[in-house]
Amino acid sequence: MATKAALPSADPQLLGAISKATPESLHHVQTDVKNPLPSKEDLRQEKDHENLIHNLEEFDPTNLHHTSTKERKILPDTNTIAQEKTEQELMSGIEGFDAGKLKPTETQEKNPLPDPSAITAEKAERYRKQSIEDFNKKKLKRANTEEKNTLPDADAIEQEKRECEMRHSIGDFNKSKLRHSQTEVKNPLPSTEAINLEKQEVEKIQEIEGFKKDSLKHTEPTVKNVLPDQDTLDAEKKEQELKDGVTNFNRNSLKKTTTEEKNALPSSRDIAEEKAAK
Repeated sequence: MATKAALPSADPQLLGAISKATPESLHHVQTDVKNPLPSKEDLRQEKDHENLIHNLEEFDPTNLHHTSTKERKILPDTNTIAQEKTEQELMSGIEGFDAGKLKPTETQEKNPLPDPSAITAEKAERYRKQSIEDFNKKKLKRANTEEKNTLPDADAIEQEKRECEMRHSIGDFNKSKLRHSQTEVKNPLPSTEAINLEKQEVEKIQEIEGFKKDSLKHTEPTVKNVLPDQDTLDAEKKEQELKDGVTNFNRNSLKKTTTEEKNALPSSRDIAEEKAAK
């Protein structure tokens, strides 16, 4: 006799809700079947993948060439060994260092403030930069540049011509026209007066070197503090008044003047005198 399998026990609340449900309370739902077709890119990738698998399956291992593997183990050079040894000694020294030998120190943070002169200079620099940035270019006046290429006068051309002729004559000078001269070396002996003067100088030097300090007498120095006379006092007073006048001078009392630059050309007489001097 066949036995029936025991059904799993259902939730009583769920069974109660199902039994109370009516067909009118249900909503109609439209089921959308989505089965998008693959794109051209997907088809091309799948085809390439199939071709790759097909080529791998039909590959002939006999077409491979036999190669031998070489294992290289390069030994370090002397410098690398010495550097590694130094690093190991340094690490050993750091690991074995006794921290108890260290002395406590206090960290001092220094942040010196700028002095008044630096602040004034920085403010002046900032004001100058700001005035340059805010400068109105429209206040500038248009100026036309005049290029002057003054030609030399007749005197200058004549002088340059003479100089060229002189250089040309020096370059074409014939050395064969020079005469041979004999150089005489003269070494005159000193006169009697010079010998006597040198002898006296030697005697003075010997007397100074052989002088005995014991023959000197002790003297007491006298310190004199001479007061300045009336002329010196007046001159010093005038100098002090002049310095005070310069220091307290009022610039507003100055009058504006226009500087005229004069560059007078030399006259014909001056050029003639200069040529005659040369």
